[in-house]
Amino acid sequence: MKFPILAALLAAFVIPSVEALAQRDDQFAWGIGGGATFPSGIARDNHTTGAHGTLMFGIGAVDSPFGIRFDGMYSSLGNRSGTSVVTDQGSARIFSLSANGLFRVYGSDTRLYAIGGLGGYWYNPDGPGTTAVNDFGLNAGAGLWLPWFNGFVEARWMNLYRALPDPVTGEKGRRSARIYPVTLGIMF
Repeated sequence: MKFPILAALLAAFVIPSVEALAQRDDQFAWGIGGGATFPSGIARDNHTTGAHGTLMFGIGAVDSPFGIRFDGMYSSLGNRSGTSVVTDQGSARIFSLSANGLFRVYGSDTRLYAIGGLGGYWYNPDGPGTTAVNDFGLNAGAGLWLPWFNGFVEARWMNLYRALPDPVTGEKGRRSARIYPVTLGIMF
């Protein structure tokens, strides 16, 4: 008589907890994306809008609003000629690697999410007398998950510390480059 009661209690508590664990298992996804990169401030004085491509790897639990995403992005920015900057940076290539936290803000199917993180970047200008720079960078933004094609649209603010020279003195590595990548991507 004790065995059926023990089996019933075991079934009542263990099976739901195993199912709950399965629902909370980590989900892994990778993705690709691309779009336009808009420079602002001093970066806009040196560069025109360019294109970028992104590879990403994400980890998140099924029912959790939190996730982690690792991004690698390659951007190219054009040369803005005829400006009054002391050191013309020419066109430039930017490569960045970042670790980001994601937080689902609103919605169950079409979701609005916030993203933010930190990482490193490599800024490689083509102008005469310029040198490549690598340093620390921050990013933050918002995105919209589009489940009908398993994709997303997001816009970010990226601050690349000490990428640009001072616009008055020309001293290298004194000013931040701020860029705004707008990305359309798909996750697999």
